[in-house]
Amino acid sequence: MTNDLQVGQLRVSGIDVEIAGEADDLYFQQCVEEGTIFQPAVRVADLLLRDSPIILDIGASIGAVTAALAQRFPDGHVVAFEAAPSVHRSLRETIRRSVGATVSLQESGVGAQSGNMRFHEDGNGSGWGFLSEELGGVDVSVTTVDEAVSALELDRVDFIKIDVEGGELGVLQGASNTLLRDCPLLVFEVNVFCLWRYGRTLPQDLIAWVRDRYPYTAVIDSDAAITHIESDATVNHVLNLLGANPSVVDVVASHDPIDVTTQDLQIAR
Repeated sequence: MTNDLQVGQLRVSGIDVEIAGEADDLYFQQCVEEGTIFQPAVRVADLLLRDSPIILDIGASIGAVTAALAQRFPDGHVVAFEAAPSVHRSLRETIRRSVGATVSLQESGVGAQSGNMRFHEDGNGSGWGFLSEELGGVDVSVTTVDEAVSALELDRVDFIKIDVEGGELGVLQGASNTLLRDCPLLVFEVNVFCLWRYGRTLPQDLIAWVRDRYPYTAVIDSDAAITHIESDATVNHVLNLLGANPSVVDVVASHDPIDVTTQDLQIAR
């Protein structure tokens, strides 16, 4: 325990890290009790990124993915973005305990435009907060990927992970210049409920926006099965599965063929 924060061990897609969390943080407690979690972003980065990448972890929460990526790429640079004020203390401690890459913390939300927005902090834990003017909450500063990249003087971005409970399209829209300049590998969550309830976005519109800009996309489900999107028919199949059995998937987008199989992903589950 550190300054009344709790610290636990967690294996993130095969990488052992320390995470910090508040005693009443249900997400932190779930992670520690399970002891291992599958994070597609970590595994995809492990398989596809070259050494010394510059990584943006947008929606870092308490920092499990941040710490895992930092350890995996010790010569890289990870920039962690987190909007929730109640989570910043835990995230700072996780980053302090992390090893490997340089980690920079941006205590702000990320969206389609910069300014201030309301952030709804979920009382059950650190993993489920979201930007929402409609539902209200605390005032937080919001930046865009493009503005953050400029302010941090990043000469390139190699990988962007996005998990912002329904605000994924806004993050991508605010990254247009970076996506065009650097063609970074993307991994972002598709949570059908959150996309519509909090982001007023249909999943097919989010996927279409990305497919208009990236020639290769694939979907990874919670069982680490990967489906390469070859056509609109594949998208419809994935959406049908999500509609019949609501769950969360991650989408990978790349300008190079996604040479990843289900077996590759499941090795580190």
